[in-house]
Amino acid sequence: MPVYEEVPWRINVFAGQVYSACGMRGWCFDNQRNFIFTTSTHQQELLNILRISGCLDYAYDHFAGQKLPFILSDSMGLMWLGEFFHQVEQNSLLFLFGPVFLSHASVKGIEASLSGMNLSVAVRSGLVRILQQIPVVPLAMLQQYALMMHFTITEETIRTGDILFQPARINNSGSRESVDLNKLEYYNIEEVRTVEQMLLQFVRDGNTNYRKVWEQIVGPLPQDNFQTGVPMREVKDTLLIFTALCSRAAIEGGLAPKTAKSMENHYISQLEKAETATELTLIQNAMMDDFTARVNQGKQNPQISQTVHQCFDYVKNNLLQDFSLADIARAVGYTEYYLTKKFQKETGIRLIDYIKDMRIDHAKIWLMSTSKSIQEISDQMHFGTRFYFSKVFRERVGMTPAAFRNKMRTAASGQTGRQGNDENDETES
Repeated sequence: MPVYEEVPWRINVFAGQVYSACGMRGWCFDNQRNFIFTTSTHQQELLNILRISGCLDYAYDHFAGQKLPFILSDSMGLMWLGEFFHQVEQNSLLFLFGPVFLSHASVKGIEASLSGMNLSVAVRSGLVRILQQIPVVPLAMLQQYALMMHFTITEETIRTGDILFQPARINNSGSRESVDLNKLEYYNIEEVRTVEQMLLQFVRDGNTNYRKVWEQIVGPLPQDNFQTGVPMREVKDTLLIFTALCSRAAIEGGLAPKTAKSMENHYISQLEKAETATELTLIQNAMMDDFTARVNQGKQNPQISQTVHQCFDYVKNNLLQDFSLADIARAVGYTEYYLTKKFQKETGIRLIDYIKDMRIDHAKIWLMSTSKSIQEISDQMHFGTRFYFSKVFRERVGMTPAAFRNKMRTAASGQTGRQGNDENDETES
């Protein structure tokens, strides 16, 4: 470990390297929470945000005794990277880097995030200009900087799995910040889907060592980019879709559909309640751990036959095709009557309901991530009519497809969306 006197100099060099690479600024505080220095040109404004958001207090109250790097976040989506240096107890230092956004933040999104604060128009306008200049650093890269910072301070190497995250935290007003959500625009599919397929295969395999394997291959999970201009909402939308995909992968790996759907609903509820990006990361990690562990346990004590697994595969591979129960029965070599009884006995649900569930899951993803019309989705999912599609969707989701899409697009705004109680109120294009 370097001597105490060398650490500030080493961090200063590191700060210069980080700034030249991504524009992220460095900060230093003493053990009494007193500000010492920063490389930021907007010292007072960003220092006020750091204090008002509660991130600085949280670091001292929860991470001061740790010897690992940590990541903080606030309800605006600003992220901070930090670590304490403890070689001389009475002279311990806190080093922070940030703030950064995980993705582009629009002026509209920033203004909405600041609207809940008691600020004058002039101060708010100034903060908007400053926050527009905040660099964008993906979470994967932020974690790599955490590893480098730790080595700079301690000359010790760690893994990304050792990084600490700030869990849930309510803002000063005791409520969530409200933000406006722009129209979703989905792109960069190929890169994200490649990563997703690797992670979903871990779930199918029940690979409980997926973290170690993943870190050796790629690093942390990247996020889809919906270009909403509200980083927190982008990460949440990504993970909502990914949760549904994990549920499906777990079923394909042998987990009973009822169990998988129950887990999916649980984690979707947790994600929607999350208020910071770091809390979302903790939920994502818990979800992956849970799904892989459940699938692994099932493989150790298999309760679902190969025949039923063949049904899972058939439905997955033909989801966009128009097929019947008789088609599945012929494919696996059984009569329709025997197969449907066997499927329900082993999984706890009827085969026809499983098919509907898988198609509704796929429809939810399309509603969240594409501009396909309700009619297009109904036709491509082979529900026959839009009315029947809406009926089945509401039975399983609790609202119509149009209401679901509206809810997802206004989830972060605090506004009341259309409820879509009338089945004919499916006018969304």
